[in-house]
Amino acid sequence: MSLSPVARSSTFTQSLLLAAVGVTALGQTLVFTLLPSLGRATGLAEIQVGLIISCSSLAFALASPVWGYLSELYGRRPILIIGLSGYATGTLLFALVFQAGLAGWVSGGVLVALLVAARMSQAVIMAATPPSAAAYTADITAPEARTRGMGRIGAANNLGTVLGPGIGGMLAAVALVLPLYLVAGLVALMAVFILFFLPPSPYRGEPPVQRRRTVLATGLRAYTDRRFRDLLITGVVLFMSFALVQQTLGFLFQDALNMSPSEAAGALGTAMMAAAITSLTGQILVVQWLRAPALVLLALAVPAIGLGAGVLWLFDSRLGMTLAVMLVGMGIGFGMPAIMSLASLRVDSSEQGRVAGLASACPSLGFVLGPLVGTGLYTLDHRFPYMLVVALMVPLAVLVWRLRRAGTA
Repeated sequence: MSLSPVARSSTFTQSLLLAAVGVTALGQTLVFTLLPSLGRATGLAEIQVGLIISCSSLAFALASPVWGYLSELYGRRPILIIGLSGYATGTLLFALVFQAGLAGWVSGGVLVALLVAARMSQAVIMAATPPSAAAYTADITAPEARTRGMGRIGAANNLGTVLGPGIGGMLAAVALVLPLYLVAGLVALMAVFILFFLPPSPYRGEPPVQRRRTVLATGLRAYTDRRFRDLLITGVVLFMSFALVQQTLGFLFQDALNMSPSEAAGALGTAMMAAAITSLTGQILVVQWLRAPALVLLALAVPAIGLGAGVLWLFDSRLGMTLAVMLVGMGIGFGMPAIMSLASLRVDSSEQGRVAGLASACPSLGFVLGPLVGTGLYTLDHRFPYMLVVALMVPLAVLVWRLRRAGTA
């Protein structure tokens, strides 16, 4: 049976949104996979690599709710185009700075400062992409289908995460910076597709004339909104734990298994790809097929991450590390769409952009402290970051239990 024109249009629109999310996730995961090896190759210390991620994550977290609010004023599509274009340009700049570091033109504190500046500038603009895509998805899905709609975004994110480490690992064997140039080109191409083929969202935006001056204050005020405090805490802790694992694993491969930077980049890419496949499979089965409620997804996410961190704490084998990251990836794959769905269901259509911005900021808020804390603890003992993750999951489990007991959405 053929689809109606309306159904075909809706499917095409969702496919474009998911492609934009997937390409962005591909780039992000590829960068995170390469950073430990790029850092070692350019003479940076572990904590300096962590500083790059933490500073850019802070910039992303502050900008994300503002972009979400701007999508309510000017529409979802223009903000999405800005985010993709900024990401492509910023990735190119980031690659050029690392290229200069590998060539020996800059080093030490100057190199770190340039990398931080490039990554922060990129993060401020690329922060427009996730909230505009999530808000657009909320605009075109009914409340009863919201968890599945956000689950599709999570699945697209995971698909990009599957491809990113694999592509990065293969191309890094040729040249460590080569994958970054590829990402810049792919995201730029995606921005062109969105510009010409994505229709405007059903939510067209509010008249901006009288509200233009309140954009920054209104966007950042979402962080103090009591309606989302529990979800914000849950999301930040989940992603801080993920950051603690992700940003130390590349070093662990090098130190525990005596790998070179290029070998570690490939091994980490394989592990992250396996984690994304596990997460994607779980989302398809549990979110899309079994249609598990958002609170059930959260209840599955916390023990999965805790168990994965426990394996890293106790075992140093490559197989154990890979299995651990698969568990952590599955936990994040369940947790993110659950948080986005729960937050979206607590507001009406006029606040979807701001809420999407807040939910999209959770990963970045987690990555503000996660890399610095993780790399700092790693320098003391490679087990400490994973011990901390296990400890963090205990109070988080209590919080999720209270959410389920209250049955609140």
